[in-house]
Amino acid sequence: MRPLALALALVAVGPAAAFGGEPDATLPAYQVELHGSEGGFRWTGRESLTLTNPGPAPLADVFVRLWGNGARECARPRSVVISNPAGGVLGDPTRRNCTAVRIKLHAPLAPGARGTVAFDVDIRVPRRRRDRFGKGAEGVALLSNAIPALAHREAGAWRLDRWFRFGEAWTYPAADWRVRLEAPAAVRIAAPGVLQPDGARVVQQGRDYSFAAGRLRSRAATVGGVAVTAWAPETAPRRSLRAVLGVVQRRLPRLEELFGPYGWPDLQVVITNATAMEHTGLVMTPRREYIVVHELAHEWWYGTVGDDQAAAPWLDEAFATYAEEAVLEQPPWCRRPGPDARLTTRGVDFWRKRVIRYGVVYYEGACLLDLVERRMGRPLFRATLRDYAITQRHGWSTAGELRAVMDAASPRGLGDLWRRFGVQ
Repeated sequence: MRPLALALALVAVGPAAAFGGEPDATLPAYQVELHGSEGGFRWTGRESLTLTNPGPAPLADVFVRLWGNGARECARPRSVVISNPAGGVLGDPTRRNCTAVRIKLHAPLAPGARGTVAFDVDIRVPRRRRDRFGKGAEGVALLSNAIPALAHREAGAWRLDRWFRFGEAWTYPAADWRVRLEAPAAVRIAAPGVLQPDGARVVQQGRDYSFAAGRLRSRAATVGGVAVTAWAPETAPRRSLRAVLGVVQRRLPRLEELFGPYGWPDLQVVITNATAMEHTGLVMTPRREYIVVHELAHEWWYGTVGDDQAAAPWLDEAFATYAEEAVLEQPPWCRRPGPDARLTTRGVDFWRKRVIRYGVVYYEGACLLDLVERRMGRPLFRATLRDYAITQRHGWSTAGELRAVMDAASPRGLGDLWRRFGVQ
């Protein structure tokens, strides 16, 4: 999410956080058909979700996340509603704070078997709310994580993390998406994926599927084989498109040098002052170059290299913040750990009542990477980090795996740094 630029108040140092593990291999695949209306602020249609039961016992239910309902704190009418299920019976979303719905399967799914549930979808974008799920500009709707998606399953149980306004609590395994969006008249859609003859867009190995719709204009270019399209509200100056597309043309190749190849054939960049937010193959960002770079870096750190954003948000925010200085060729700003260093690895539940200090995750996390780089030497650190990103491509990263890789590559011990920042 957005990089923070405020000085952070001090907080007391507590015990280190536990780190999230890799999700169970549910291997989800989605087919979505939505019809737009109300200028792109409402989308209705049908979605099917296919998954594998990775466990040793029959699977009796699945949970579907309706993250858009959290944006308005579960106010009624709900922003995202599913109904008319096939393959199971819907539970009551209010019992899960409105962002998760249980579907009890008509027949339990056998271990290793693959099954499908389907349901109608009704998405109403909040018109008065300027946010990642809301109004991006006059006549522009932002649909960040609005499409229902399978919940995170870990160690044989469904993870139902609570909505977190100031960051991300959603965690998804890589999935295949086939999404067909029918836009109303005079509405253009900024959406990722390879366009198919029937108008559907296909994204392979995507964490989520998010898009923008409304009165938009665009400008396109090919950058290192990636089809890049920058989008802006019709009311925005045309120079905004040129400027942001220029940033991508300069900085995307540098990110590929640092972290390996970009993960998808296309990239959509939606210019907005309402949010700064990353998604599979699409970012929402203001014009400022360092913010654009930060969001683009998330296409690797969480996009292709997944992590548990609820339990360990530093595993992507720290890397995106580090990328700002690395890509923009700024000198490392961190000389030593700050007094909040051991809070770096805390999860979003810790930060709910300390949101003004959430920037610790970004800047102390980037500080850790700066110090490890200094200890190892820049060429070795960056080569190791690139190899790690490529090895974990469309997979999952944990603190333990990252630490083991760096420890194995470093000619000097790193244990004191890991301990100082609470990395286990």
